[in-house]
Amino acid sequence: MSFDLSRLGRGEWIVGAGSVVLLASMLVLPWYQVGSHTVTGWNALITFRWFAVATLVLAGAMLFFQATRRAPAIGLTLSVFVAFFGAVTAAWLILRVGIDPPTGRKIGGWVGLAGALAIMCGGVSALRREGLPPRDAPASIPTIEPWSDARS
Repeated sequence: MSFDLSRLGRGEWIVGAGSVVLLASMLVLPWYQVGSHTVTGWNALITFRWFAVATLVLAGAMLFFQATRRAPAIGLTLSVFVAFFGAVTAAWLILRVGIDPPTGRKIGGWVGLAGALAIMCGGVSALRREGLPPRDAPASIPTIEPWSDARS
């Protein structure tokens, strides 16, 4: 089992970038203004943060298994889950940041929403990719001539 980044397609790279953006926005950027101080997404979204963590763990697992396995079955299965969890995360953030914020909005929520949308789009893009990378494709199968009729 070797870790090979050339096995990652465009969708997997988008998922990876979206995961970094979502994680950084939740931990570093301010999401809401509460009185005179700001609150990060990790502190503001007490229940939802665990769903976001599950989304990030699935995204990381998808990248790991796609980069370490020749057969696309595990990575493809995880792509389905990543696309679904990314969509639910994006829908929740649209509601929480765009439609019904608890207090004054800050930039972190919008950046987190962009990260969740990137995870969703990357998961869908990874699903649409067909075939194996050229390096992992099976070797050509040797063929033999058809059996000839010796009676003729």
